[in-house]
Amino acid sequence: MSSVDEKLFNLLVSSVKDYAIFMVDINGYILSWNQGAENIKGYKADEVIGRHLSIFYQPNDNERLQLRHNLNQALKNGTYKCEGWRVRKDGTAFWASVVFTTIYNEAGLLTGFAKVTRDITLQKEQEIKSAQLNAELEKRVKENTSKIIANEVRFRHLIENSYDGYTLFDENLKVVYRSRSSERINGWTYTDREAEDIWNILHPDDIAMMRMQLPQLLSSYGKPFIAVCRVKHKEGHYIWLECVFTNMLNDEHIRGVICNFRDITSQKEVEAEREKITSDLVQRNQDLEQFAYMISHNLRAPVANILGLTQILDYTGTQEEDTRPALQALTQSVKHLDQVIIDMNNILQVGSIANEKYEPVYLSEVVSSILESIPHMVEKNQVALHHDLDALEDIFTIKSYIYSIFQNLIVNSIKYRKENLNPVIHINSQIAGAYVNLCFKDNGKGIDMGKYGAQIFGPYKRFDQSVEGKGLGLFMVKMQTERLGGKISVESEIGKGARFKITLPLNKRTVS
Repeated sequence: MSSVDEKLFNLLVSSVKDYAIFMVDINGYILSWNQGAENIKGYKADEVIGRHLSIFYQPNDNERLQLRHNLNQALKNGTYKCEGWRVRKDGTAFWASVVFTTIYNEAGLLTGFAKVTRDITLQKEQEIKSAQLNAELEKRVKENTSKIIANEVRFRHLIENSYDGYTLFDENLKVVYRSRSSERINGWTYTDREAEDIWNILHPDDIAMMRMQLPQLLSSYGKPFIAVCRVKHKEGHYIWLECVFTNMLNDEHIRGVICNFRDITSQKEVEAEREKITSDLVQRNQDLEQFAYMISHNLRAPVANILGLTQILDYTGTQEEDTRPALQALTQSVKHLDQVIIDMNNILQVGSIANEKYEPVYLSEVVSSILESIPHMVEKNQVALHHDLDALEDIFTIKSYIYSIFQNLIVNSIKYRKENLNPVIHINSQIAGAYVNLCFKDNGKGIDMGKYGAQIFGPYKRFDQSVEGKGLGLFMVKMQTERLGGKISVESEIGKGARFKITLPLNKRTVS
């Protein structure tokens, strides 16, 4: 090529803007750079000439390792074409179409390679998108074809091997089709004439119910209709079935009433046994309550006689001096036994809620009534009681229980006060839907929850022997709260008082 031709060629190459055309030596180092290369790759000539081709690849790109291979292929064949991701100066990637061509001098010696690069990212993205769409379309066609082919077989297998039984009736509930799963449940086959009409195998006690509800089924197209009934098994006994009827008479592909059903005989037997056990337990509890009440009632008369005799002996002074302590101990024991009997009667009364009357109760009036009943205790200890119950409307509940709950909690707060500190009691309320949340908070001694938390509501549990009481107060509070359908919890720390939280129904009788 003459020098004039070479200049013209170089001028032509340098003016190309859509293709990166440049020379590299036999080792891949850049020797020239045109305008198209700058446009595509972002480097100016003085930034790139003398650098290696590897700058156009990702550091971890496998094709970077193929550079030598690409040059060798071009050397072997004269030219080599490839495609792949390349990197611009700013770090962005593009899909490149690359052609390597060998260059020889006039003496036939290899002087390097010409490299032509074209940005075909948009074309590649379109090809990938098109390939994905074609693959997805092909996949859907294949899946739909398979579904169509398998649909009938699958449906038949589903029906025949289902846990449920399937029967198709006409508008008179005569059998049109019966699945094999249906035969496994009730024993009847499709050819059994006796069972071709549902009315022939229904339990006599269930026929009236089914005939009453049949018009609703026939007038409600496509709406599931649930029925539980007894059906005669082919062997002669009756089984319980839970049936779902669906009127598909207007569907041109079905034209019938579909019934899918399952055998719930075992479930019914379990329910019947559970009801019997529950009934027996209720009766036994009632018998035990009656027995305990009778015992406690009958014990009070002899206990009163014993107590009276000991008092007579004590008054007459006929006993020896050395027997007096024993007589006094006997008197105290009999009094204690009498109190235990009274406590048992009180507990039994809580258990017998049927005799209690539900009525509107104003909680603020209950608090006022309690304070009026214990003026000596309130005045002596200079009790400060604050509450927000005036704004609370009445709740429908058992007044005697509410009075007992409030009285026990208020009296406990006074009894378990700190020394040299006047008791302060706060009662707060909050409506939560159909319930009222009550909080009783005091500044008293507090309770060691780690030590007594698990037994705080137990009977005869006392946590401070210096405080007078029997240990039944909180036990009664819990019993009465739960019998009213509520719940109770407590938070406390030694020296930081106690906080009792009670949730009660507002106007609905709820018995747990």
